[in-house]
Amino acid sequence: MEMMFVEARYRGEMSDNFVKEIQNKIAPYKKINLVGSIQYLDQMQDFKKRTPQKEFVIKQSLYRAKHPGQILGCDVYAADCPDCDATLAFTQGVFHVLGIPVKFGKTVINADPESETVTIIEQRVADKYRKRILQGVGLALSAKNLMFVESTKAGQTYGVKLLKKALEEKGKKIYSIVGDEINYSRLNEFRDIDVFINTACQRIAIDDMEKVEKPIINAEDLESYFLK
Repeated sequence: MEMMFVEARYRGEMSDNFVKEIQNKIAPYKKINLVGSIQYLDQMQDFKKRTPQKEFVIKQSLYRAKHPGQILGCDVYAADCPDCDATLAFTQGVFHVLGIPVKFGKTVINADPESETVTIIEQRVADKYRKRILQGVGLALSAKNLMFVESTKAGQTYGVKLLKKALEEKGKKIYSIVGDEINYSRLNEFRDIDVFINTACQRIAIDDMEKVEKPIINAEDLESYFLK
């Protein structure tokens, strides 16, 4: 069975009251990074035009996202702006944006163009996830048995050959489990594994970390310690 992904843009217009509410929320910040999920990229650009008094930065991810400013659940690199004071995101819910404070430590103002609600996600909200990630990295550094969790889904393969080699050279025992879905109950059956290393969607090691009894971290979070 073949699967085709087609871009779909939200065509609704943002009310003046909603735009004003967003402008009030971003007022304390000078330089703002603009991002959005693909269906709201037009609203992101519209807000930029309607707010000429602010300095905005729109970046292109070099990872999976196709459009400038676009973020995915597994790709928030358009929000990598070290000199920005905050990130303004146009998405629904927190699935797409929670990785921003976890990865970059920036406050996120999340604007939902459909419900016209604005939510502020501060660093403290992401602290428990960041703490768990750092604990997992620390355990991986001292662990003996590591298992890579790999996906067969297109676009969810993160290259880890160099990382596996570096870990083996450090005396680590490397295992891999491959599938088209992540079965957390099956992962919990691997009692001898010290840490799971996720190479699929990065949200797995954030949103679903509580489903795994052993620490699970993203391969990318571990690479900086072994591949320098």
